[in-house]
Amino acid sequence: MSITLGILITDTGPAALQHHGNFANLFERLLNSTDITFDYRYYSLIDGVFPTSIDVCDAWLITGSAQGVYDNLPWMAPLRELIRSLHQQKRPLIGICFGHQIIAEALGGRVEKFSGGWNLGIQHYHIEQQLDCFDQPVVQFAINAIHQDQVLEAPKESHTFASAPSCKHAGLVIGHHILTLQGHPEFYRDYEQDLLSADLGVLFPEPTLSLALDGLKREPLDDLKVGQWIARFIEQASYRESGL
Repeated sequence: MSITLGILITDTGPAALQHHGNFANLFERLLNSTDITFDYRYYSLIDGVFPTSIDVCDAWLITGSAQGVYDNLPWMAPLRELIRSLHQQKRPLIGICFGHQIIAEALGGRVEKFSGGWNLGIQHYHIEQQLDCFDQPVVQFAINAIHQDQVLEAPKESHTFASAPSCKHAGLVIGHHILTLQGHPEFYRDYEQDLLSADLGVLFPEPTLSLALDGLKREPLDDLKVGQWIARFIEQASYRESGL
């Protein structure tokens, strides 16, 4: 049995990195590495393409974006309404980076630029709460990140399951149907290396950038393991929602 996953596209990624694929392609690559089968439907929210109903897919995923939730572009207000509808109906929903932030904000949290600056490269997150989608108890995990915005106040009904000294609310769960991450499990090592080396029109602080690039050469990465968690969470949430 395959699960139909609607990928809500809020950015396609830098033009210089399209040889890796766009953001939706990166998620397909990640989830195809798991033991769960997905069929994908794509909705380019940035082009005004929204699903006609929350029933057309079994589960949903919101990608990352170079935009901030406070930019209030035309597609953001209907996305917030979609998030609230999915939450109200307890539909499976995943949010990554920008997706993590706009889900939190739509449901009552607060997102702003972090006073501590950028988080770049491989980040290590501590598990605050064990989840059913883990195949064994987890203490910490490492995935790539590139962000200055973050969730500073989580929604009241959420639980923070992952945190770091420089990112208090790095992973959120709401009920058994919403899971969000500030980091990017879909950004594999070579992609993050090229991303941090590309001309993005952003001047990263040199010490932070150098440490990130150095870490990419030697630190372990749990991207595939986290991809399996996401796939398992979607599967479990889909079964609960369908009553199976």
